Formats: sequence, structure tokens, C-alpha cells
Amino acid sequence: MEENLITIVTLPFSKAQILKMRLETEKVECILEEFNLIDGATGSSVRVKILEKDIEQAIPILEDMLGAKPFIEETKADKKERHILVPVDFSVQSEKACKIAVNIAGKLNVKLILIHCYINPLIHSIPFSDIYAYDSSLLARMEYSEENANNDFQGFVTKMAREIGQEKWKSVSPEFIIKSGYPEDDILAFAQKHHSQLIVMGSSGKNAPYGTLGSIATDIMYNATMPVLIVPEDTPEEILGNFTGVLYATNFDEKDFVSLDKLMLLLKPFNIKLKCVHVGQPHGDGWDMARLEGMKDVLREKYRNFEFQCHLIVGRDILESIEKYIREEKIDIISLTTHKRNMITRLFNPSLAKRMIFHSKTPLLVFHG
Repeated sequence: MEENLITIVTLPFSKAQILKMRLETEKVECILEEFNLIDGATGSSVRVKILEKDIEQAIPILEDMLGAKPFIEETKADKKERHILVPVDFSVQSEKACKIAVNIAGKLNVKLILIHCYINPLIHSIPFSDIYAYDSSLLARMEYSEENANNDFQGFVTKMAREIGQEKWKSVSPEFIIKSGYPEDDILAFAQKHHSQLIVMGSSGKNAPYGTLGSIATDIMYNATMPVLIVPEDTPEEILGNFTGVLYATNFDEKDFVSLDKLMLLLKPFNIKLKCVHVGQPHGDGWDMARLEGMKDVLREKYRNFEFQCHLIVGRDILESIEKYIREEKIDIISLTTHKRNMITRLFNPSLAKRMIFHSKTPLLVFHG
């Protein structure tokens, strides 16, 4: 029976060369096939192909290089690889996430990495240890999945470069990764292993079908150790290119000042106007206002050359009160700190961050407490 070559990943040329050397060190035959996503891109992308029989040996090497699990041992960050990670599924919300990520990457002078994961029926349906009969239809489905992902990615990148502008697009040195896998695992694994400065992803809300980025946004939000910016599909186009009004929703958590430091570092190049907001209950005892004044004093001392305000909003429903404030004050981005919760708590007491993803049209920047 003729041995078949399969693509296990599409990578930037430099990373593909490293993977090729690692595979060949382990006696896995590897072929690199050039794949130009867009003319004039920074470095070409290449498909990494191996023999079908070598999948079991090759996949652990690939996972060791790109990241295998969401929770892995921390390694020292490489400053030369500072980047913003943008998971894409070629939807409208992915386009919006990509546009706002390009603007942030340009301001921070970091590169942009776009990643797309697709299910490979050969790799993700058959345990490596099992013996299985050769199935030509399975190989055909595998080739279709790969080719379809490559074609969709090429169309997406071409469209983004055209709409954003070639000069601006090239300025963020975009890199592209296409691999088989499960998005909710691979996004977190890559981001943690390679120390992403920020994850920017689209969300289509609570009715998103499984497998789209909208359906996994909350998992990324809860489990990422770096900031996550979630861009709803209804986000106005003008916000993607420029934003100034940023709301930080505080509940006077001890982690607030840590998150605010990160927020200032991330968005400072945009000359933002920061508004720290707390929603208090009607007929409160005045303690909320006292704590808010204390927070204002600390911020004024720490960020003397920065414009910010602290407001107490009175309302029984936090989400409704914040959304009203967003409309009145022309807020472009909402930010808050969230915490890991067990599954029962998530189901029966959903966090403000999760509710904001499903209901707001405003991008949500989440820091992990």
C-alpha cells in the first residue's frame, strides 16, 4: 500500500524549519511545502508534511513546540517574540477582532499571530495505540479538512490586508498558524507557552454553535493567565480603529490595582480616558462611596499625568446599570477582573464578565484575578 503524506501544521518558515529539525532528529521524515497566504507577507508560510505512519511519533513533538495543555510549566519569556494572539474562525467577529488587534499591536510595536484550528478526522478520531483498517474515505475527509482550512485562511488574510491596508498590515509582521486540534485547548496552550501579551478573539454571543470562537470565549476568559479582549459581532466599526473611553468595573477587589497596572501598560499608547465604576445598591450606607474616594486618591497619586474618573452608579441590576452608563458616557471598551470558579458556581451564579459577553456590543477586556 502506498504511504501517504499528511499535513500536520502550517507555520511561518522559520518555525517550520525548527520543527523539521526536531522531527528529523527523531527519525521522522518531514517535507516542507511552501504556502503563500498573501503576496508580500512577512515571511512565507509552509505546510509541514509527514508520512501517515509517523503521526503517533510526530504529534508529541509538535505539541511540545506549540503547547500541549492549557496548564503547563512556565518558562522564561523571549522578548523577541512579544506578540498578540488572534484566534480566527473566518467569521465577521473574527474580522473585527483582527482589525482591533492590528491597531493595538501597531501601538505596542509587537507582532501579530493568527491561529486557526480545525478537526483532523484521522488524528482526532483514532487513538494512537489502536490498530485500525486503512480507510480511503477517512483520508479523503482529512485532505478536505486541511485544504478547506487553508483556502479559508488565505481568503481571510487577503481580505484583512486589503481592508486594513498593506502598509499597516505589514507593520505588525503577521504570522500564521494553521493546525489540527481543539481551539479551546490549543489557544490557551500556545498563549501560555509563548507568553502572549494579549489574546484578542471574537464572540457571537450565547447562540453561537459549538466549535466557533463565540462558543469558547468564556472558557478562554476563565482560564487564560494573560489579558483577553473579547470583541462582539455587533461592535461598531469605528471603535476598532480608535478608542479612548475605557470603563473599569470594580467591586473593590484586592486585585483591582494589579489589573489596572496591566490595563494602563496595555492601552496607554491610545491616550485613554479611564473611568472606574462601581454599582451600588439603592439606599446604601455610604461605605461604597468612601471606598471609591479612597480608590480615586490612590490612582491620582500613582498616575499623576493620566486622565481618569471614579463614579458610583446606583442600581439594583449591575449589567443594566453599566450598559446605561456605557451609552451615556460613550464607553468604547469595558474592562474588569474575573476569577476562576468551579463549574457549579459558573452555572448557578454567572459572573459579570460572562453576562457582558452575551449581552454587550462593547469589547470586553478581561484580566484574571
